Order: sequence, then C-alpha cells, then structure tokens
Amino acid sequence: MTVNTEQYTQFFQQGQAAARTAVDTWTRLVKSVAGQVPALATHFDAEAAVDRYFDLNAQVLEAQRNVAKRIVATGATLAAAATTI
Repeated sequence: MTVNTEQYTQFFQQGQAAARTAVDTWTRLVKSVAGQVPALATHFDAEAAVDRYFDLNAQVLEAQRNVAKRIVATGATLAAAATTI
C-alpha cells in the first residue's frame, strides 16, 4: 500500500509559508521600530507594543492550528480510504 504524500507536503509547505510570513512581518516591524527609536522615545506605547506582539503570535498560532486540522482531516480520509481497499 502506498500513501500519497502530496497533500501532506502541501500542508507542510503552507505551514512553513505562514511561519515565514510571520517572521518576515515581525522582522520588518522590528526594523521599522528600530529606525524610529529616537522619534518614538516620547511617543512609545509599551502596552500597544505588547498587544501587537501577542496579536501576531495569536495569528501564527491560528495558522498552525488550521494546518494541523487539515493534516488530521487528510490523515483520517486516507485512513478511511486505506481500510476500504
């Protein structure tokens, strides 16, 4: 019995792309903030920065959850198909 790993590969790649996008977004945010540190010294809102950080992490975690659910659903479908063969 062979298992088609194409869907697993696709889901894994989607998860990697989501993680890469999150890291790129975080990097751009840090660079942007670092470039404006002198200008932000009097206007910096630490609570808003913490909120943005956790909002970003929540989005990454949600993307990971969705990928994991798709992988489990695909695995269940493949297992059901394998038992009917």
